[in-house]
Amino acid sequence: MKTAIAALSALVVTATAAQAAVPRWNPRAPENNQVIPAFNVAAVESVLNSIGARHRRSGTAAKPTLLVVFPNNRTAVLTLGACNSAGTACKSLSMQSNWTKIANSTPARTATAIQRFNQRYSFAKAYMTSDGQPGMQRYLTADYGFIRGNLAVNLLVFSTQVDRFAKDVLGPLEARR
Repeated sequence: MKTAIAALSALVVTATAAQAAVPRWNPRAPENNQVIPAFNVAAVESVLNSIGARHRRSGTAAKPTLLVVFPNNRTAVLTLGACNSAGTACKSLSMQSNWTKIANSTPARTATAIQRFNQRYSFAKAYMTSDGQPGMQRYLTADYGFIRGNLAVNLLVFSTQVDRFAKDVLGPLEARR
């Protein structure tokens, strides 16, 4: 996980430098109606490109991973699961963002704030790891395919939810003294 965090940090720097060329996603584009028969790196990268996200491949052929920086500069690790040995047909996609432990908050206060966030927003699940790091995850399945435009919307809403969680929950907890 530490190598993924280091790679994401490098990707953020690259994405920030290249942000001027970010395309604007077109929800009415005809390709958004296409069915992606199964998740795979090429299909997910194509959707990431359409929403203006920067990404880098990681993982293995059988368990591909993408390190992503969304247009709002929030980062995530996308992990494809239940894949064939070549990674060309995967049935699941996990989107996950993590933060460092909140230094200015007790674990109980952090857990309560996360619980309140989850009660208010149900799109993605916020949680706290056993070592006290906040995180957020969304899990998608494509056993029978996935509509390309729906994947784009899921990615965009996840990035918005990650941003909201960081600003509305983690920021105020970290600011406490």
